[in-house]
Parts: sequence; C-alpha cells; structure tokens
Amino acid sequence: MLKKLRLRSAGLAGALMLCACASVDDPGNDYAGDRDFGVARELAISAREQSQAPALSVAVLKGDEIIWSEAFGKADLENNVDATSRTKFRLASISKVLTASLAARLVDDAIIDLDADIRDTLPNFPDKGAKITLRHLFAHLGGIRHYQAKDFDFDQPGGMIDTRPYFDHASILAIFADDPLIAAPGEKFQYTTFGFTLIGLVLEKATGKDYIKLLDEYVLTPAGAETILIDDIFSIIPDRAAPYDPIENFDGMLPPEMGPIVNSFFLNSAYKRAGGGMIGTPEDLVRYAALHFEPGFLSADIYEQMFTSQKNKAGEDIGYGLGWRIDETRDGRVYYHHRGTQAGARSYLIAYPEARVAVAIMSNLNGKPEDIDDLGRAIAMQFLD
Repeated sequence: MLKKLRLRSAGLAGALMLCACASVDDPGNDYAGDRDFGVARELAISAREQSQAPALSVAVLKGDEIIWSEAFGKADLENNVDATSRTKFRLASISKVLTASLAARLVDDAIIDLDADIRDTLPNFPDKGAKITLRHLFAHLGGIRHYQAKDFDFDQPGGMIDTRPYFDHASILAIFADDPLIAAPGEKFQYTTFGFTLIGLVLEKATGKDYIKLLDEYVLTPAGAETILIDDIFSIIPDRAAPYDPIENFDGMLPPEMGPIVNSFFLNSAYKRAGGGMIGTPEDLVRYAALHFEPGFLSADIYEQMFTSQKNKAGEDIGYGLGWRIDETRDGRVYYHHRGTQAGARSYLIAYPEARVAVAIMSNLNGKPEDIDDLGRAIAMQFLD
C-alpha cells in the first residue's frame, strides 16, 4: 500500500518555519556554501540538536550532481574529531538495497534466478518443507525470522551474535537456519535481516566470489562509490565514525551518570554483511541511488520488478519490491527509500526518480534521529521542482 507523506514530528514541522543561511568553510563539506540551502540546512541542524546525535551528515543529489553535502557535529567525541562529508557511517539496513541491486545485475547476466528454490544453490540450508526463493526474501516474505531475544543473550552458546567470530557460511547459518519458519513463504510480511543474510550466502555460492568483491564489481564501481566498504571490526578504516548509543538502550545496566550518550557495544556484523554490514558516506549513497532513476544500470525488465510492490498470497501489496520500499507523496510522486538502525547508527536513503533527486542522511547514534524518514522527505521537498 502506498503511504502518503506526513510530517509526524513537531520538531521538523517547526524547523520548516526557520531559515539558516550561513555558509560553511569546513573543507570536509565539499559542496556546502555554494548555494543558499536555507530550510534544508536548518532541518538537519535542528534534527541533530534535538536527537543529541554526536554527528549528522547529509548529501543531496539532483540530476547528476551532488548539490549539497555537509556534516554537523563530532565523528568522535572522545578525541574531539569533527564530522565531515568524508566521515564514514554505518549504513545499517540500507545495506539491503545494495544487495538488491547486486542481485538484479546477476539476474541480468543470467547468473541467478529469483524464482528458484534457494536450496538449489545453498543445499546446506535445511529443508523447510516449502520452496523459498530470492524473490520472497527480497520482499521479506520468505518466512525467515528476524532478531529474537536469544540472539543477544550472553548465556547462549557462543554468546551474543554481535560478539561471535564468523569465518564461514556454517557459522553464520548456525544463528537461525534450524529455527522454524514464522509463516509459509509468500504468506506473511516479516521484516528480517536474516533473510538478507541468506541472500548474501546464495549470491556467494552461485558465483564463487566473496560478497564484497561482487558488490564492488557490479554496483559500487559503476556508481563511483569508493567509500562504501565492509564494516570490518579488524580493519583500520580512515574517517570511520565512532559509534554511540543512548544510555537507555542498555536497560539500566549502566549508571545514569554516564549518559545520555555512551559508546556502543561491540558489533561484529560479519553475519549480516548483505543486510546490515556496510559503512560509507551519504555522498556515495546518493551516487548509488542515482543509478536507479531509470533503466540503464539495470535492464528495463528487472528495473520494473525492483520497483513494483510485491504481493502476499492474499494479493495484498506489501510495499516492497526487490529490497526497496516503494511509496508516494500526497501529490502522487513515487519515491523509493530505506532506513537503517543498529548499534551506533541511524541512516536513511530516499530517491525520487521522476525529479532525479536523492537524499541520504547518516548519524552515529543508534536510532536517532527517530523521525529520520520525515527528515529525509522534508529535506528532499526543498529540492523537488
């Protein structure tokens, strides 16, 4: 179902009444100061202040040009490092749309079939008594569960899933593969990162290549998105933002005087690279989004499939095509988007293909700003003709 644009946040609605016309001299904000971005800039400043996010970074692309890119606040509080437009943040679940584009390219090259049983390629995934396809998984219709309390239980064998080592497919599948389906494939929409974990494993097995090598070859290099990388906990990655969480996320485990912002807990996202394991900049996210304004990067056929809402078995639109959420504004403008939340991150990417406008927003605070969808749409509205 297509949802209409509403500004739910009083803070955003109030900020729309304001206009800040200052320019920025920070060399890390390459496109800021060239134009008067007034309301859009004030929206970003207000959102960061209200959410207490240490850093917030925004990029806007129109046509084939990044017309505004600016970062606010601190990439690292402990070392007093300013955020710039080159600061890399966790993509969180925006990683899912990158995986969708990768799979679409592989379909165009006749390497994978979206409607084949995933066990044809990944036979070590247990038989669930029903055919699960990549198409199901991209629309969260595969019956695969999302996170459960046991995943973050210190007392589980191996500990929390975020702290375990992952060196092969078997260690990743051990998290969820033996759990029952929550519903028959195609029957029920259930948002799930583990569904995208499965997709990533299928793509690796089908091609014999590592996920990031595939993503570089088929998606990131064509987009010119050089900053998008695996969020590898062992690698030294220049300009990587330090991750933070609101203290309330720890449910009283930490003394309140430490708050309101604390360092995020350790996160090894290797088990979910295809669904939430990447980092990058807003600039490179909008460059990536621009590949999806029209067919070309993707064939017309797979492009239409990607941006047409799938239906469940009852024939109801579920609002997802292949990876992307699909919506429209009150005046009928179709847009594609996805948000992300995880330890030390909040992110949003939105694209208006007809207007050829894309906006990306990223922060280094888990879950903040809460209304990042509204913020992204409100900023985008300042650049739509």
